[in-house]
Amino acid sequence: MGNEEDKLEVLQCTQCGGNLSKSYRIEEDDDDEVESIPIAKCLSCSTEYDQKTDEYYKFFADDFLEGKDNSVFKLGIKGTLEGVEYEIIGRIRYQDEEDYEIETWDEWLAVDAEGSYHYFVEEDGDIHSYEEYTPNSIDLESDPDYIEFDGKRISKDDGYVGRVVYFEGEFPYNPEMGEAVNIYDFKKDGDKYTIEQGEDEVSITKGDEISHKEIIDAFGTDEHKELYDSTMKKRKDFSRKSWLYLAATIVTFILAVGNCSVDKPVKNVMVKGKYITKNEKKYEKGRSFYFSQVMYGPFKIEKKNQLYGVTLYVNTRVQRFNLEWQSVRAMLIKKERLNKALKKQKSIRTGANTNTGTSTGVNTNAWGDGQSTSNRSYVSNTSYAMRNLLKNIDSKKNPVESYIVTADFWDEQGYDDGYWHESDTKNTVDFVLDEAGDYYLYIESYSQKPRNMASVKVKISETSSARYYIIVMFIFMILFFLNRSKSKSYNELPFDMA
Repeated sequence: MGNEEDKLEVLQCTQCGGNLSKSYRIEEDDDDEVESIPIAKCLSCSTEYDQKTDEYYKFFADDFLEGKDNSVFKLGIKGTLEGVEYEIIGRIRYQDEEDYEIETWDEWLAVDAEGSYHYFVEEDGDIHSYEEYTPNSIDLESDPDYIEFDGKRISKDDGYVGRVVYFEGEFPYNPEMGEAVNIYDFKKDGDKYTIEQGEDEVSITKGDEISHKEIIDAFGTDEHKELYDSTMKKRKDFSRKSWLYLAATIVTFILAVGNCSVDKPVKNVMVKGKYITKNEKKYEKGRSFYFSQVMYGPFKIEKKNQLYGVTLYVNTRVQRFNLEWQSVRAMLIKKERLNKALKKQKSIRTGANTNTGTSTGVNTNAWGDGQSTSNRSYVSNTSYAMRNLLKNIDSKKNPVESYIVTADFWDEQGYDDGYWHESDTKNTVDFVLDEAGDYYLYIESYSQKPRNMASVKVKISETSSARYYIIVMFIFMILFFLNRSKSKSYNELPFDMA
């Protein structure tokens, strides 16, 4: 039996009689990762006892007793299963020798009225029911690599070593703490078999997994049965919710895909274009660049509080974009705001006429000259008020623009472990306008080389963002997996149930 006498016996080193203490040994695993392997180490001669030794399991006996009493089985209880009454008379707990972390399973020995033995194995929340089996033929020793079992060859490499870490009750043999048992689990003709080969004993059993309901009905208490029923009810609820969340995930995915393909372009965005400044060479911080300004419109945006997508890109068919950079800023300016700002700008100049403007008493359009915008095309015809307004647009106390979008276009090449050539000539963003109505599109360009502003294209479309559907879809997906997991793992019983 696994008792205090076994533990006290090994508190002394078997080599020198010295005291043992818990320690660790540093090793590398198959993936070259460093692991700390627990060992028992002699304080006198430094002899080490690891999980390959009997002494290790005696010294660490208490560490393997976690959850020892959390089982539907108890010594002495009786239960009827498939018409046969069994009494639990013994229990052995094993630990996988290859795993120095706690990885135990329990084998409960039962006996029926005729004195035949039966085994119930608890491992990782599953229960298997086994009965003794006598094969027609078996050869464990002739072949160093295989076992012959009723005409089936079983590789010995598929076996593993279980170490006895606890036992209680009665057995047809005498187990010992730390005893090594070679175990082979395999299937033959649809049935499960287990061979347990100890130093002096070979046990062969045949069986299969059995449900917790059958075991609880046979051996459990009334409290176990109530907790089992409650557990299964909750698991069904979680399963039902998981399927609902899966359906919601599919629906939101379909909506996301559908919304990605729905766009309604805003018409006439890039008509009636007018240069304000055309490739004016400037210098800043010791480098030169070219500055251009152009205004398009007016055009109508029909819906407020609507999601719009705006795309800025370089049309290389209009002008080649090669080994250079260009920074673009585009503004949406509402017609009423622009006219109001121009009126205020000109009133500050006391209504004086200029060679490019008009007096405040003249009914003007946004260009300030009383002429049709479609007849305008060059800088010389732009009103002084307009040019001054746009020059100082960032300093206005009340913003003139309704929305701003920027883009940095570039084209580069080089050598880094080989030739490379990369470029970025497109930028897309989403925005929402507070007001519908007539708008102008004002574009500023800062470029390394002179650029034809007709190569800078802007597209504005009514759109529906898929990102919100995608976010909701992932939330539903997470809820699906959480509820799916709980439908399998939720448990109110005092023992594990897979």
